[in-house]
Amino acid sequence: MKRKGLLGVAGLFAAVLVVLWMTRPPGGDPVPVRELIAVVPLEAFHATVTTTVVSGDTLESVARRLAGKDWPRWRTALVEQIDPRSLLPGTLFSGRMSPSDHLESLVVKLDIRSEVHLEDQGATILAATIERPIHSEIVRFDGVIESSLFGAINSIGARPELAVRMADIFQWDIDFLRDIRKGDQFVALVEERSVDGEFFGYGTLYAARFTNAGKELNTFAYADTDGIVGYYDLEGAPVKKQFLRSPLKFSRITSRFSLNRFHPVHKKRMPHYGVDYGAPIGTPAHATATGTVTFVGRNGGAGNMVRLRHSNGYESNYLHLSRFAKGIRKGARVSQGQVVGYVGSTGWSTGPHLDYRVKKNGQWINPLLISSPPADPLPDDLLQRYLAHALALLEVIEGREPPSGARC
Repeated sequence: MKRKGLLGVAGLFAAVLVVLWMTRPPGGDPVPVRELIAVVPLEAFHATVTTTVVSGDTLESVARRLAGKDWPRWRTALVEQIDPRSLLPGTLFSGRMSPSDHLESLVVKLDIRSEVHLEDQGATILAATIERPIHSEIVRFDGVIESSLFGAINSIGARPELAVRMADIFQWDIDFLRDIRKGDQFVALVEERSVDGEFFGYGTLYAARFTNAGKELNTFAYADTDGIVGYYDLEGAPVKKQFLRSPLKFSRITSRFSLNRFHPVHKKRMPHYGVDYGAPIGTPAHATATGTVTFVGRNGGAGNMVRLRHSNGYESNYLHLSRFAKGIRKGARVSQGQVVGYVGSTGWSTGPHLDYRVKKNGQWINPLLISSPPADPLPDDLLQRYLAHALALLEVIEGREPPSGARC
């Protein structure tokens, strides 16, 4: 905790005293204390204290640092205003101390937009949340891949968050580790938010185009009859499909599906019915399709493993996990993209990786060759309105119209 203010009062007093002494009439009386106090402003007797949240901090530990013996009152006031889960490392607390070392007020800067202001009124601590207005504008980004989507996004002045959002939207059609080629192109029409001129995040990604190895994919955001926003192509078909292309985001394939692979542990050729994704221990492994857990636990050479049953006769398996995700138990229902476990090196393994395997009607199949059916299309009563909406956004994507107030 940093404290400033009180230590400078003595120096300020001395400086003022010297000035008054030098300007007194010859033979005059010593400077009266009341004149000295009148010259030194009352604020000089207060100190500013600041502290920054570090890993392991709680609202109680912060209150103890700032408020001393009065910490219980301040902790109670803080808990009423701040969700403890939002107490992130780096959060700044700035307070004002009285000459008697009593915390009089406190400002908590949650992010560039939001602050919590608290003031001790004696009987109670008053609190208010201050939120600066958000400015939004629709921005069109376009770029060309040289080595990676992240690199291309960075080169055009956009934020990494946009790369993640695009990868999430196109993940059913493009594996952003295996399929990306130099020269691939993309366009994104996205809401960019700022506070007082400072970037605050992206809102809705209204439309996107990705051209991968010459194949052009277009997608547009649209709300269905329940108000749920999804992404659809130029014909109104959803881009979401039964299976994701990969259970890991931004990993690499280290071994492919094979009926005659040299096994690194057994030192002989034998079938390898999965695809190995190399990644650091602890990397989240995601369910590639919605389903039900039929097995979770230790399974011999597979190590820690999760098995899911899906519709249309499919089954997926996640091997060599270091641990299982919370809530993953036999009989549990999981959604597509939900974390089921974390990459490890348990069982017959020579290093951290995920062995991902899929069966169709009881037979092992190559996960990289799954032909996944799309989700349900838009109903007929929405389709015509959607197509008009998509064609209008297409004009912006292709640069024929400037971005404006796009809506889903």
